[in-house]
Formats: sequence, C-alpha cells, structure tokens
Amino acid sequence: MSRNPYGISGLPMVINGSKTLIDVNRLVEVRDRARDLLIRLDREFPYIHLGSSLAALDIINVLIRIMRRDGDCRDWFILSIGHVAPALYAILTVEGLIPAERLMEINQLSSSISTHADNMDLPYIDATTGSLGQGLSMGVGLALANRVKGCNDGIVYVLMGDGELNEGQPWEAAMTAVKYGLDNLVVIVSLNGYQLDGPVGTIKPINYARVFEAIGWNVLYGNGHDYEDIVRLINKAREVRGKPTVVFLSTVRGRGVKNLENTGKQTLNPPPRPQFSMREALGTALARLGEDNDKLVVVTADVGESTRARYFGERFPDRYFNVGISEQDLIGVAVGLALGGYVPVAMAYAMFMMRGWEQIRNSLGRMNLNVKLIATHAGLSDFADGPSHQALEDVALMRTLSNMVVVAPADAWDVERIIPKVIEYKGPVYVRVGRDHSPPITMDMDYEFKIGEVYELIDGDDVVVMGYGPPLYNAVRAALELRRMGIRMGVYNVPTIKPINTDAVVRIARRVGNIIVVEEHSPRGGLGSAIAELVSGFARVKILGVDGYGHWGRSEEELLRFYGLDEESIMDAALKLINS
Repeated sequence: MSRNPYGISGLPMVINGSKTLIDVNRLVEVRDRARDLLIRLDREFPYIHLGSSLAALDIINVLIRIMRRDGDCRDWFILSIGHVAPALYAILTVEGLIPAERLMEINQLSSSISTHADNMDLPYIDATTGSLGQGLSMGVGLALANRVKGCNDGIVYVLMGDGELNEGQPWEAAMTAVKYGLDNLVVIVSLNGYQLDGPVGTIKPINYARVFEAIGWNVLYGNGHDYEDIVRLINKAREVRGKPTVVFLSTVRGRGVKNLENTGKQTLNPPPRPQFSMREALGTALARLGEDNDKLVVVTADVGESTRARYFGERFPDRYFNVGISEQDLIGVAVGLALGGYVPVAMAYAMFMMRGWEQIRNSLGRMNLNVKLIATHAGLSDFADGPSHQALEDVALMRTLSNMVVVAPADAWDVERIIPKVIEYKGPVYVRVGRDHSPPITMDMDYEFKIGEVYELIDGDDVVVMGYGPPLYNAVRAALELRRMGIRMGVYNVPTIKPINTDAVVRIARRVGNIIVVEEHSPRGGLGSAIAELVSGFARVKILGVDGYGHWGRSEEELLRFYGLDEESIMDAALKLINS
C-alpha cells in the first residue's frame, strides 16, 4: 500500500453543522485495497469499465464518507455515470458492506451486483443508472424534494462524466437548477478526458465549465486524486447559497494501473473477438458499399468502435460524422443530410437510439426521408451492461410508425444479405442488429433477401416457429430433436417484421394452426403481436419473448435460457401446443 502523501492525519469537514475530521490514512488504505479488488474483478469478468472506475475511485471514496444517510433530511447520491459502479462496489467491499466473494460474482444471474448501478438494494445506490445524461435531472428532482420537505441541509450529490455532458438533457436540468436556485445540489464531474470513441476534446471540443458558468452555476476546479483538494472543494460547495455548484475534478483514466493510465482502454483483459459477429459483418458491409455509392454517409453517436461504423469512417473520413453522445442530435443530423441529397446511415445502440424516437417520428417519418437507422446491441445481446442497455421495446416503437420498414437479420450472414438491400430501398428503414453472438442459422443458405419475404429454415406442419435473430438457432435445434420424436416442427426466418408478409403468414397459419414466435423482445408489440393480429380466429399463437426490462448475465446464451428462449423451452412450448 502507498503511504499517506499529505502529512496530515485528518481533513476537516462540516457535516450536519458539526466539524469532523476525515481520516486520510483510511482513505489511502481503502483506495489501494479497492484498486486491487477492481483489478481482480477485471480478471474475473473483463467487461467492467475498469479504466473509468479507477478514475472515479478517489471521488467516490470521499463522497461515501461525508454523506448523511439517516433520517428524513438525508443526503442523496446519484451515480449518473452508472458504469463506474464497480468502484463503489470495491470500496464497499473494503469497508465490509459487501463480501469479497459476492463481489466476484458480478453479473452472474443470481448475483445482485452488475456492471452498472442496477440494484437499489445495495448501499449508496439511490437510483438505477447506466443510460448517460439522465442523472442530473434526478438530482434536480431530489433537491426540490428536500426543499419542499424543509430539509435545506440535505445535499444531493450527482457524479457525472465529461463525455456524458455531450447529451442535451443535462443542460435542460442545469437550467432548471438555476431557475430554482438549488444550493443543495452539488454536481461533480470526473474529467478523465476519454469517452468511447476517443478523447473528449476531439469529439465535442467544448469547455463545459464555461457553459455551466454562463448559465448561472457556481463553478469550482480541482484534482480528483488529491483528497485534500476534494474535501476542500466539497466544503466550499456546501457553503454556497442561492445557486447550484458544479465541481470539475481532473482525473486519470486507469489511475494506478500503468497499462491503462491515460488511454482509452477500459480493461486489462479484453475478451477474444468471436469468429462470427453481427456488428463485424455490419461494419464490413457498410465499408464495402461506400466504394460504389458516393452518396452514402454514416453518422454515429460516439459508438463508432462499438458498432464497427468506424470501418466506413476509416475508408471515407469525409463522409463519416461522430456527433458524440447525443442521440436526438444524431437523428436530426441524419435528417438534414437526407434533405441535402445524401443517404445517411445513423448508427447507435438500439436502446439509446430510442431516445430520439420523437425526432424519428416528427422529423424523419413525416417527411418520409431516405434515412437508414441501424441499431446495434439489440435485445439481450449486451449481456454485460445489463438492463439499461438492453432494448426490448424498440420493435414495438418502430413498427407503430406507418412508413417505417423494420428489419432484423437472423445472423452475420443475414446482415451481409440485408444491408445492401436496405441501402437500395428508398425510404426510412430501421435495422435491428445484435452485438456479437451469431450462431450459424443462414450460413449455408443461398437466397436473395427481399423486404417482406419469409424464409423456410426447416419444413414441418405439426407446429411452426417464426422469429428472427439468434433464438432461431435454438428453434432449429429444437425442431431437429422433435423430429426424432416423430413431430414435424417447421422453422421460419422472418427478417422483415414490417411490412410483414401477410399472405405467407396467413397461408402457413391456416395450414398448421399452431405458431410459436421467438424473439429477444417484449411479448407485447413485437413480431409476435404482428402475427397474432393477422391470424386471430383461425390459429393459436404462443409468444416466447422477454417479459421485463432485461437482466445482467455472463453471456447472451445464458440470458436466452433465463428467459425461456433456449432449445428446451421451445420444445416444451411446441409439445404443449400440440397436446392441448
């Protein structure tokens, strides 16, 4: 462990009107032990955001020591950068509030600990977070609640990241805080200088401190790894009256780990890339299409690496635009490019693209523009980041738009077939793509994708499965197993969810009478609902989907089993339909 560099035994802090001393030796000891735990945790599950967690470690270490957690007039903590939750868990483990063996179970299905701030039963998690840009609004609401209750000494702390300030919602909240003079609100920004696609200054080169100052906030600056500085600044923030305070603390990404410090890397142990990946196929296809189509442009929301959009950007930098973490802006920019005569592909995680649904409806849809929305990490595919990142309602939202085509490839090979046809199509299209899990469903098939077509994978007329995406692989395996039992179950790939092929679906439904729909989506509003609307009255439909907001896990396959989209569950559903 490192020595106390301060040469003092305690730092003065006024809590609830009385002066107390923060034990610096304890801060240093906890920080060092927590850092070791985080490195162990990264070896156990290399999907935690280790770099960002190490940057925020010292700030969280101070915050949990100064907060009053009892009584009606307590302090509150909003971990708006929810992906640094492992830093909080590691500190709580050192303090004996979480057993070490429980920490190492992170993201296991049975564990209450996930990579993001998902479980409010854990200490110091006052709100579930993970979708960036939403925490400050929660903090404003809590500060208002404290004021209404007469709890003027109850402080609300919101910890944010610098990349998070790309979003528009924090600025809406910031102006509301000024309007109501929320001096019981303290925002701390961890300035580690990086976001997903690189240095913050290259993606949105804005001096956010000056913006806060311009709209009326009290602005303070300091070192996020200097305990004396952190405590001094929080003391100063609590003394301000009549306006909210934001404290900008410089931090180092990967602090204390040589191979991570001041880099964009988040892990010491990156997992190997899979042999087949839907997003890899997507990035490769777009880059190839750019060669022959000089009107094709790609716009992304700080996820060029994660979506593989950067493959296009590396070949055609003049036709590649990164608007940062701002999905509503993403849609608006794509709309403008379409009005300007280009064919824009807007790329983001499916969950976060839904933040721009109103823009999709009012700006894109109503003008019937030639914009392609490609949403990755859909369904359960982002198993590591958990519920805040798992889009399970997107198909329902997009198929309500009258002129929106909705497409979902079965696997990486389907991606390669579908993307060229989507780009050729004149009009708005929403393409739903998973992350990496891509079992071979259509690899050995030779067909040309056409919007609206249904494709038979296995023939059978006792019962049929219709679906899209990776669950179809489990349906095929289930059909082969049932064939050994003398039951003929057909399996159909339905990559076009809207417009659905009415004639094909009705014909199959009349012939068979029993339909199972499998999809990594809510059972309400997705493909299952679309099929049920068509065949009501002459066929039975069983929808196997994801009921709820998703769950964290160690793999997508594990989550498919958890939600009953595995081979055994599909077989069980088929047998029950046939025998009922």
